[in-house]
Order: sequence, then C-alpha cells, then structure tokens
Amino acid sequence: MNLIRRLIRRLFGGQRHRLLDRTLDRPKVNRTEIASLEAGEIPAEFLWLSADVDRHFHQWLVGVDAFVEQPLTASETGLLEAFEQLIQGEHGSTNLVPRLPTVVPQLMRSLKDETITGARLSRQIEKDPVLVGEAIRLANSPFYRRRRKIESIEQAVVLLGHNGLRQLIARVAFYPILNLQTGHVTKLVGPRLWSQSEKCALVCRCLARKERSDPFVAYLAGLVNNLGLLVGFRLMDRLLVARPDALPGSCEFYRRFIAQAGRLSHRIVEEWGFPEAVAVALDEKAANRFDDSLSLLGRILYVGDEYSKIQILLDVDRMPSEVDLAEMVGDPCYHELTAA
Repeated sequence: MNLIRRLIRRLFGGQRHRLLDRTLDRPKVNRTEIASLEAGEIPAEFLWLSADVDRHFHQWLVGVDAFVEQPLTASETGLLEAFEQLIQGEHGSTNLVPRLPTVVPQLMRSLKDETITGARLSRQIEKDPVLVGEAIRLANSPFYRRRRKIESIEQAVVLLGHNGLRQLIARVAFYPILNLQTGHVTKLVGPRLWSQSEKCALVCRCLARKERSDPFVAYLAGLVNNLGLLVGFRLMDRLLVARPDALPGSCEFYRRFIAQAGRLSHRIVEEWGFPEAVAVALDEKAANRFDDSLSLLGRILYVGDEYSKIQILLDVDRMPSEVDLAEMVGDPCYHELTAA
C-alpha cells in the first residue's frame, strides 16, 4: 500500500483518532548504513518511486520535468561537499545562514505580557505598515469566517487574539527570509518554498488544535521547515554564478541535498533558541524517523509537509496519478489549504 495512504489511515482512520496514540507503519532505518551505500544498493522502499510526492514536488520546485537516475557528476559532488562544510560550520560563507529577525523576540515578549491591552498592541503594530496590512488581511481571511469586513487595526487585534498575532508576526518576519530571491536559482525556488512553508504551517496549526497542543509552536515548525533548503539553494547560486544553466539534475544529488538541508534547518532553529519541540521535530524529519518514538510535533510536521506538497502538486497539475487521496481529502486540516 502506498506510504501516504498507510500514513493517513494510521493517523486519522478508525476509532483511534489521536496522533499521540499512533505509530507510523514504516520499518526502522539505520541511516548511517544507508548513507554509506551506493544508490543502486539502497533497498527499493527507501528510494524515490515514480509516485513519490517528494520527488514530484522537488522536480517542480527546481523547474524540471524529471530527475535522472545517474551517478553524481563532479559538479554535484562538489556542491554536496561544500554544503556539508557549511552545515558543519567549516565553510567561509557563513553569511548564507540567516539570522533570527530581531522583531520576533521583541514582539513575542510583548505578547507574553498578559496585562498588555489590545489598544497598546494596536499602537505597537501601527508603527509597521506591513504588519497593519497583514493583520487586517488575516482577520478577513476565511479562517475567521466574519460576516462583516474588518477595516481597522483595533478590530483586527481583538479578533486575532494573542495566538493569531504571534502567527502574524512570525509570518511577516520570515517572509523576507524564505521568499529570498538573490540569484538565478532562488528567484525560482524562493517564492515556491515560501508558498509550501505557509501551507505546511497552516496544516500544522490545525492538527495541533485537534491534538490540544500549542498551535503556534506547530505553526512555527511548519514555517521554518525549509530554512536549510533555502540556504542550500543560496549556496548553489553562489557556486554556480558563472554557470546558472548547470543546475543539478540527478536523483541522487537531490536525495542527499534534501537530507543535508533538513540537518541544517535543525541546527539553525537550535541556534535561534526556538522551542525544544520544534528542534526535535525538525531533527526527526531530517533523520527520516518513522518509528513509534516519533514526537507528536514530529508527526504533525510530517503530515503538514505532505499535505502542503500534495495541494501544490494538485494546483500545478503535477500530482502523480498513482497516489490515492481518497482518505486524505476527508480530513478538515487538509481543507484549511483550500480555504486559505
């Protein structure tokens, strides 16, 4: 049975509807052994298959019709080695790794103050026209289902509440990082990564609410899930500046590149001092952990990532027909994406 279908049945089917009570039905993997094998020696269940959502998503992400099953080229090997050096802190271009936007901790501290009034929050937000516009846009989104249009920042602040405002601040703060367009590659992948990150965050928030977990922490995990991947593409831009047409095209390159990017995402959020649950979930995802020790947020992030990629592939008409979506489309958290 398809991995996605097994996942959906495990997570949402039957009487046992809570993520915390479930295991993901996938064999345990010794990733150290897998990483040391040649591509042709890796067990088939761990290779990208023709119906694999990740493979189709990343092909769309970099603007190619298909990756090629072939050995790594010298250029691809060099890129992977340079990326590994950056992850290990051995690469000279450390400015490729983004810094935490200063507005995030400052405004988060304000929102933790339970005595702060809506009027005071409104005055703080009014200083930033972008925050004002986003607050009113979010308050009028289908998620809040308002009969009357919200037109003032005061009304928006009351409606959104502290959790909604934290989500808003995170979205505005991370937009310039995840939508970065500095070179040939990032001009293409930046907006696409941002779109997927936003969608992933929305699903994670919904799933966390269902599980009575912190919806903002889950939203944050979904939003920063692609940090390492974006850094990898920025590095690619820098190293391929003289040959922008030399974009890697092999399956093996992207398998390794995406795994490296996951490790870097985990490192970045640790350095930023994010909640431990976010760092753990990113670490689990980077390690491809699918056993019964997976954390609740790790499971939420996995589903959010899959749902968001599936919705994008459907939107751009690149969804593989082999994937059965029948059980997934009944989940209310998936419908968050169509209503956003």
